[in-house]
Amino acid sequence: MGFTQLIAVLKARRGALLAVWGGVVLLALLLSLLLPRQYLASAEVVVEPRGGDPLVGQPGHGGTTPGFLATQADIIASERVGARAVAALKLAAQPRWAERWQKASGGMGDANRWIAGRLKKNVKVSPSHESNVLTLTVTADDPRFAADYANALARAYLETDLELRVEPARQSAAWFDEHTRQLRGNLENAQARLAEFQRANGLVGDDKLDLESARLTELSTELTAAQAQPSEPSSRQRQGGGMSDVTASPLIQALKVDLARQEAKLIELAGYLGENHPQYQRVKREVESLRARLRAESGQVAAVVGTNSRINQAREGEIRARLDAQKQRVLELKRQRDEMGVLLREVDSAQKAYDLVMARLTQTSLESKSRQGNVALLSAAEAPTEAASPKLLLNLGLGLVIGGLLGVAVAIVRELLDRRIRGAGDLAEALGAPVLAEIGSADGSRGPLAALLPGAWRRA
Repeated sequence: MGFTQLIAVLKARRGALLAVWGGVVLLALLLSLLLPRQYLASAEVVVEPRGGDPLVGQPGHGGTTPGFLATQADIIASERVGARAVAALKLAAQPRWAERWQKASGGMGDANRWIAGRLKKNVKVSPSHESNVLTLTVTADDPRFAADYANALARAYLETDLELRVEPARQSAAWFDEHTRQLRGNLENAQARLAEFQRANGLVGDDKLDLESARLTELSTELTAAQAQPSEPSSRQRQGGGMSDVTASPLIQALKVDLARQEAKLIELAGYLGENHPQYQRVKREVESLRARLRAESGQVAAVVGTNSRINQAREGEIRARLDAQKQRVLELKRQRDEMGVLLREVDSAQKAYDLVMARLTQTSLESKSRQGNVALLSAAEAPTEAASPKLLLNLGLGLVIGGLLGVAVAIVRELLDRRIRGAGDLAEALGAPVLAEIGSADGSRGPLAALLPGAWRRA
């Protein structure tokens, strides 16, 4: 179908075209006038990225990702936030909503969540692509309700965001508190075992071990000195029965000198007086007395030497016994010190674990009591003064365009269903033969506008 044929068809079917066109425009006008007016109210919130913690001085990330903002948009559109907003506005107590909830659910379930579910389709959350701002848009037939619900949603989102941040900290604080009590008990038990061990063994630190080690060194030195002191006398006693000590005695030497002098005198008297002379007998008695005294003194000196040797041996044995006992004492103290070291390490480990968990408990406790979230209300919604829909001029313009297109389509469809000859072109197409001549009225007989139309239109 050519352009001229199309013009001819539209002219021939202009009644149907105009009827469809006018009906669509009239329908658009009626819908614009009869549909209830809808109002849009918008509130804006700014979302800061998570990760920073002012309580512990941890910096946050510099920006957000589209996925993060989309998550926040889903949180705003969730039933949890919606139910909190509905509860804040007390919509469940209003007769209109209460009646609808009773009819729909029979009074079962949560009315706030049910109402939030019904209003969810009227809520639109638009995240920004170049900033951290989220726009909450509520559509309602009441401008005041649209603004109130948008603001209620924004406040509910702020409260929910704070709860989502604080709830994990509260759970962590509860866990750390329970674990802290257990670690405190472990620390107290370790300290009690250490104190009991120190009290039972009289240990305070390493001073006692140092003193006992010094005492062991002293006894070892005494034993060495005792072993060196009697070595020479004992050797002389084993070799000569202590004769060197006897000979070295001044009294023995004096007696020997006296004895030698008296023996010489006795020999001299025997030479010129004889053995029976009284003087010889007197000197002989003196010699015998000196010999007896010399033997007695020699025996005493030898006895003294033997006694000293025995005393030295006994002292050496005593020192050796004390040294052995001191060695056992030092070994026992070292064993006790090792056991005490184990207990001290247990106390130190329990103390470190307790301090670490206590620090985390303090941090999580502060976080659980935080009242500062990552979301702030940027602008509150105001009641709109003009309806967002329906838009009369826009609907009429769309009705004109759509009606015209639909009228043309109807005219073409009707022409295809009821084919007629409206010009030379239609005749040639129908017969499959060229047109040789046309017989008709003059071009001027159709009025001044006919000259402006194509020949096919004029002939129709």
